[in-house]
Amino acid sequence: MGFFESSFFWFIEGLFACLAIIALRTWTQDKGIPMPFWKWPVVIVWVLFLAVSIAYIGTSIGEGEMDAAFFGTIFAAVIASISGVVAWRLLRMR
Repeated sequence: MGFFESSFFWFIEGLFACLAIIALRTWTQDKGIPMPFWKWPVVIVWVLFLAVSIAYIGTSIGEGEMDAAFFGTIFAAVIASISGVVAWRLLRMR
């Protein structure tokens, strides 16, 4: 567990987060999708929900709570799918 608590891990984590944001910005520019200021919080909230869901599921599995992990997966999949469609439609708005 020492690696995941180290400064190097968080540096790499931040680096990948920045690269993902830059890649998303480049992709939207290439596709001609306008990204005004109000669309970025929609993307950030959706990604944070996904990250928290994955963390919850991983923690539940690590603690041996398989029922909690199963129901958490079902709940997160439904919410992420519905909110993902809504977010995608918002992003595609001109």
